[in-house]
Amino acid sequence: MPEFNFFPDVVAVGFSTSQYTDDLALKSAQACVQFQCSHQFRYCIIPTRHREGSPADYIDQQMALFVQPFLKAHSENTPGRPLLLQLILNETMLKDQQFSNQILNWVTGIEELSGIYLIPQIHRIAKQVDDIDSMLSLLKFIYALRQNNLEVIAGYVNTEAFPLLAADPTGITLGSYENLRMFNLRAFEDEEKGPTRGPNARIYVSRLLQWVDHQYIGAIIREIPPHEFFDDTRYRIQMFQPSYNWHFNKPEPYKHYFAVFAGQLLRSADLPLSHRLRDVISACSKAYERFGELEQRGIIFDRDSDGHHLPRWITALNQFGKEYGLL
Repeated sequence: MPEFNFFPDVVAVGFSTSQYTDDLALKSAQACVQFQCSHQFRYCIIPTRHREGSPADYIDQQMALFVQPFLKAHSENTPGRPLLLQLILNETMLKDQQFSNQILNWVTGIEELSGIYLIPQIHRIAKQVDDIDSMLSLLKFIYALRQNNLEVIAGYVNTEAFPLLAADPTGITLGSYENLRMFNLRAFEDEEKGPTRGPNARIYVSRLLQWVDHQYIGAIIREIPPHEFFDDTRYRIQMFQPSYNWHFNKPEPYKHYFAVFAGQLLRSADLPLSHRLRDVISACSKAYERFGELEQRGIIFDRDSDGHHLPRWITALNQFGKEYGLL
């Protein structure tokens, strides 16, 4: 970040709220807007600052440090380019109904905005989001924004992007490595030097709505022909060669995932919203049933590869649908 002239640490020579004056905030905003315009990005994005909990001064600080100076810089440079506001919302913010309503009232009142670039920060022990309340709160927040005619781009999301389709997001970003599919502050901290152990290589299976540890592949294909279970891409052919050396740094599992999951998302997204929720619930239910069938065949998955998240997604989706009359 210090390589960019609009980064607050560069503009203020050591960022702190007291040093970051209105003039410096505007200087940063102007440089950032110019950078985005020079690269012809589809949107101009107002950045944000990560906050813990649900601080009382959240909106005031965001307005002073980012929103107001960026609105001014945007109007001076590219008033015709769609403007998005980035929001990083943690679990506390999403689950606190009063706080999330304040955020909704705030952003829907900014007339210049075309939409929100939403980054949820949801704690997880396993690989998938499996907290019912977090999922339900996120669905409701996205749906409320869309009902107010704002675009919503969901960033840093993993396979939970699929149930989020029920809330009608405008777009979803797909990351490769795990740290690009879940927002975690550790990715922005200096790492301690020393040997580190990478994660096990995984393959995404659309029929299970899960990334499965590659060490299960042999057990699965001894029970089910691979073409009947694993998604068909040119990368699968390469990965299933006996000589293929699985490693989380190799590109084929991620290219396979992009091809498979993007197609899975687009197929459901093409459905009318009134039908999409039922389609998503049906796909989650079928995936959970398949895990049961595999267990009956003696294949027992570890918690990072199993389907424990699916009934929790279905529960959140059912409650979301009932609350808004979509079921």
